[in-house]
Amino acid sequence: MSTPQIAFIGAGAIGLPMAVRAAAAGNVTAVDTSPERLAEARKQGLKTAESINSALPADTVLVMVATADQAAAVLNGPEGLYARAGAGSTIVILSTLGPAAMQKLAAERPPAGPMLLDVPVTGGVPGAIAGTLTLFAGGDPEEIERIRPILETMGKVVFAGPNVGDGQAFKMVNQLLATSQLVVAAEALGFAERLGLDTHQVFEAVRGGAGGSWMLEHYGPRILDRKPENISARVDIFLKDCALVDDTAENTGFQGEMTKAARTVLERAVALGLAAQDASSVIEAYRNR
Repeated sequence: MSTPQIAFIGAGAIGLPMAVRAAAAGNVTAVDTSPERLAEARKQGLKTAESINSALPADTVLVMVATADQAAAVLNGPEGLYARAGAGSTIVILSTLGPAAMQKLAAERPPAGPMLLDVPVTGGVPGAIAGTLTLFAGGDPEEIERIRPILETMGKVVFAGPNVGDGQAFKMVNQLLATSQLVVAAEALGFAERLGLDTHQVFEAVRGGAGGSWMLEHYGPRILDRKPENISARVDIFLKDCALVDDTAENTGFQGEMTKAARTVLERAVALGLAAQDASSVIEAYRNR
């Protein structure tokens, strides 16, 4: 069998380590608009291209961009993947876009166009580096199985359902938990500060108990550090995902409360100028009240 040719669109903080992992399953060409990110990709041993067309032909195109508008720009138009990738290619959206946006992208796919799969991921930059992400795979089951060796280089693949949008729906449930638990972790440690407690001691006392969570375990030390050296995930990305969950809930008539509360706190953090900071800095929304 020939070696799979893989194009990876979006060599950002989480995309680049994912692309490096994917190289274990084929020849990867990383595409990004940033010369700095492309230079870093080359340092990591990847081939690079400044445009999508320069990375084609490819058997599988992995897309990790920030927003639904960016995904639409990558897919549509005369230079987009729908027109250029070819009917034999498979496009995999790894981004968190929400079910409605993903279904819209699927509806825009030409009948003779490439296959489209919906595979958002969770686990953040650390999971991308370690290859321990969880990938919520939605779409044609046979196609998911065909490219499973590529997906599994990046983490654990969970079949979410046969429809494009099913993966996004799973991710919305995940993000409801993740965003609210991040804010709760920050609030709890902020509460400990206000009580005059040694927050490091409190963290060690509660991390393994009934009040513990993955978000507390991962972000608690970063919250206490105040200025972590590396960004695990930005505040504005958490806010973007939280807003997607909130909008999805409204669209389905679900009356959720946790996401709205978390969104308010994240919006306050962004208003404090923390959008591009590590998500652990959301505690400043409590310190500055």
